Amino acid sequence: MTVREFVRTVWAGKYYVLAAVLVVVGGAFVYLNQQETVYKATATVRLVGVQSAQGGEQVVEVTVDTDLSDVTSDPVVQAAATTLGYTGDPATLAAQVSADYPGESQSLIAISAKTLDPQESQDVANAFADAYVAQLTVLRDAQIAALDARRQALAAQLAGVTARLSVVTDDPLALAEKETIVTDYTSLTVQANTLRAITVPGEVETPATSAEALGLGRSTVLALAALAGLVAGIGLAFARRGLDVRVRGAADAARLAQTPVLAELYGVKSSDRDYSHSHTLPVSRKVATPFTESIRELRTAVQVSLAEADRVVVVVTAADPHAPRTFIAANLAASFALSGRRTIAVSGDLRRPQLDRVLPPPEGWSGDPHTLRPTTIPNLGVFPVPEEEMDPADFLATTRAGTLIADLSDDAEVVVIDAPPVLAAADATILGRYATGVVLIASAGKTDRAVLAEASERLRINNVPLVGIALAGVKSDRRMLYASTYGDPDRQDDGQGTRSAGGDAVAQAPALAAERPDAGTPGDGGVEQVDEPRRAARERAAAVVTDVSSDARTGSRSATPDGAVAGQGAEPGATPASRRDAGARQGPLLSPEWGKITTVPGGQGEARPRTAPARKNDESEQGGSSAGRRLPFRW
Repeated sequence: MTVREFVRTVWAGKYYVLAAVLVVVGGAFVYLNQQETVYKATATVRLVGVQSAQGGEQVVEVTVDTDLSDVTSDPVVQAAATTLGYTGDPATLAAQVSADYPGESQSLIAISAKTLDPQESQDVANAFADAYVAQLTVLRDAQIAALDARRQALAAQLAGVTARLSVVTDDPLALAEKETIVTDYTSLTVQANTLRAITVPGEVETPATSAEALGLGRSTVLALAALAGLVAGIGLAFARRGLDVRVRGAADAARLAQTPVLAELYGVKSSDRDYSHSHTLPVSRKVATPFTESIRELRTAVQVSLAEADRVVVVVTAADPHAPRTFIAANLAASFALSGRRTIAVSGDLRRPQLDRVLPPPEGWSGDPHTLRPTTIPNLGVFPVPEEEMDPADFLATTRAGTLIADLSDDAEVVVIDAPPVLAAADATILGRYATGVVLIASAGKTDRAVLAEASERLRINNVPLVGIALAGVKSDRRMLYASTYGDPDRQDDGQGTRSAGGDAVAQAPALAAERPDAGTPGDGGVEQVDEPRRAARERAAAVVTDVSSDARTGSRSATPDGAVAGQGAEPGATPASRRDAGARQGPLLSPEWGKITTVPGGQGEARPRTAPARKNDESEQGGSSAGRRLPFRW
């Protein structure tokens, strides 16, 4: 796994990470509030000794014979309780005290007391240290008394041996026993005299002057809890990724469907939401957005994939019913039409038709709603759902349906068919057999992996020409935002445009060069100097004079109110004669400044649009001309 994949996985599960951190830190905070802080104070006692050479051998330091258990012995506990004024159970008081050797030498003893109050810990440690030092004197006297008692016993034993030797002077056993008794007696005498030389057997070297809180600090515990929560959250994010059954990215979709991803569609949801308010297809407006650029990328990918076909029939279907299939199909058809190719959008979903609503006829159009009709988008016609009593799958499998699609493909360069989801019915598979290419739509974060794999496999086993996947629901990134705003000098770096009163996002049109003359230099007295050739070039590029006189060939199509024939012969810059009132529901509208009209040489400001391609049956129709107006060219 790369660092980028790791970051993406963690970012996708950021809410799991945040929740884990909050839960662990909150638990640590509650635990700290319920816990009582224990304080520890330590006093140090040093045992005092004297140097002695016992038996004429190595010189050693003799101290009172004591061990750590004497620190919490009953006499010491009683004396400390008296000093502290403690009236409770002596065992409880003794349990608060411990002793150990802080170094390798056993002549230094550390006496520690642990209580819930720092001052109390200091008092208890000092009281036990003082009581223990006092007890060392008692221990010394007791040890001297024990040595004296042993000496007296040896003296009595020596008297008996001496009496035996007075009778038998050369008794070897008596002589050996006498020698041993004398040696022991001498050693005990030296020990007793050494202990008597220790006037002060012990002293408090370092009394307890402060107490420290045991355990980790509050801030440290919270920091460790945050770290533990972060690790747990990352683990949950990776577990979520491992257990997630939905398609997450282009690489995932391509691997599951075993076909390339033609385009990642950015901002589909927001564009669909804006369309529900403005009733204007995003690609029909001269506003570059991540979604419109994605649709154009999808159109280009389909053109490249089907470059060898004279007439293109594209079926747009989906892997699951939740994908915005109809909205994408309508924008794809409009993109083909606006690129200058005669296009027909076919509502192939006979069960839940929606294409008629997305691509309504022009205002004021009257004709048979069940036949091929125009739209407000140049070069684009719509073939609505036919009225049939047969089951949709049975009707689509008939020869009549195949002939109908073939006739439509003869009348247009591109036919885009909106088909139902693949697994919902057999309709998409049947329509795919009439197509030169099928585009399968999947939704990132919503489409199940198994559903996508099964949908692509069903198309493949039925010999349907699956061109590729269009992955919707991908969030916009900075790269796509930059691509959608490239070429507009007046757009901000963040790609944000202004909003019109109707709520549509529109780009800020750059001012004409004539309105922004170049400023003079400080040395010319403040007089503005205009770069005439540059301004003239900008004016010619900005001004669009729509004086159209076209001889486009057309068939028997229904004409729009302004004389433009729907589906063919209509120029990219043509606009409907009538508009819907502001605030009212209106169909997709084409901004009049869409067309990139070539300027006639000579710089007269007169432009003549390209003529639409001739129809296959060589029928012709004369198009009307209209008075032009200057419009700024906007990216």
